Parts: sequence; C-alpha cells; structure tokens
Amino acid sequence: MDNLFLQYMKDRSGQRKSSDVKKKEGGPAITISREYGCHGQRIGQLLAERISEELKKQGVKKEWRMISKEILERSASELKLTPALLEDLSDYKQKSFFENLALFFSQEYYPGDVKIKNTIAKFLHDEAEEGNVVIIGRAGEAITKSIKRSFHVKMEAPLNWRAEVVSKEENLSLSDAKKRCIDQDKRRASFRNYFEKDRPDVDFFDIRINAMSMTDEEIVNLLFCFARSRGFIE
Repeated sequence: MDNLFLQYMKDRSGQRKSSDVKKKEGGPAITISREYGCHGQRIGQLLAERISEELKKQGVKKEWRMISKEILERSASELKLTPALLEDLSDYKQKSFFENLALFFSQEYYPGDVKIKNTIAKFLHDEAEEGNVVIIGRAGEAITKSIKRSFHVKMEAPLNWRAEVVSKEENLSLSDAKKRCIDQDKRRASFRNYFEKDRPDVDFFDIRINAMSMTDEEIVNLLFCFARSRGFIE
C-alpha cells in the first residue's frame, strides 16, 4: 500500500499521468459516492443483499456486504482515536476544533491530516481488494480505481430536492436543510480532492444517477444489471 500512496502523491504533483497506473485484479467491488440527501447507504445495503441473494440461488457461497462507518472504526482503532473524533477530523467539521485540539495534544498523540487520510484509504483499499463489497463514500472511487474488477457510482440530485429530504428526515427547516446539504457536500469534496486532485468526475465514475428521478428499487435494479454485465454475477 505504501507504493499506492506514493502513486497518489505523484499524481497530485503531476509527476505521473493517470494512464500510467496499472490496474490490479482484486475485487469485485462497487463504490457509491453521494451528494448529501441521497440515500447511498440504503442503496448500498439493498444492492449487497440483492447480489448475495442471486449468488445464493446459483449455489455460490459469496456473501456481499456494505461497508461505510466500519472503515472509520478500523482506522480509529489503528490511530488510537474514537470513531466520532476521526470522523470530525476527516470531515473538517470545525476549523476551530483543530486549533483547540493543538492546545491539548502534541504531534506524538495527534496524527496529522495526511496520516488520517492514508490510514482510511489503506483499510478501504484492503476491503476492495478482498472483494464482494459495496463501499459507501470516503473517496472510494479514487482509492479503488486501480482495482480492475470494480465500478464506481455517483448519486446526485437537485439541491432543493435534497433539502426537502433532509428537512423531513432531520427535522430541519428547508433553509437549514439546504445549508446542511451545501456544507456536507463541501466537506466530502475536500476529502475526495486529496485523492482526486481536482480531476473531473468522468475520470473516476462509471455511472452518475439522478436520485430524484428514480426510486430506490430502480436504482438497485440498474446497479444489479451493471454488476452482472461486469461479470460480478454469473
């Protein structure tokens, strides 16, 4: 994995072109990135269950799983942080939080930003290489792009629609829900950009889905068909 991170850093500094990257076999793995308010975890869980059920019918003992928070939990254990604190750090929830934290912890105990991101990336990449997994968020599309048997999905929708969803689910006013969506999208983009280096979505995603115009069932059916066409399911 050290070489992979060196590759990322070389990509960021322009020392290597993306076409130079050799894909590893690994997988199969599916990553789902989502704008805030789109139900990525729900879709991921339903898709993993659907694929597992189909494989079971075929007599294939391969259980697919959906992972999201588990990556933070494993990374937090490695870094000796609580999962909640690690999520705050990786999402840049408060600038003042970093400033205050520096007053209480030395570098010996507080891992730097690069170490946090690389630790998360290591565990995520390991899961994708092991295969039979749907990964939600955490720049999965960029971190696992080197794995040949993978495909990458981005769920998006108009801001007003997402704000309505968040308003109902989190009991917020529409204006507060819209602000929440914008803030969360910025935080996620900041994390992804460490690995993507301002490259366009087309470099990473195979499918982009408008969650407003499709039901959960339709989205799962589409991704299931795509997984089958890629040979993840016989």
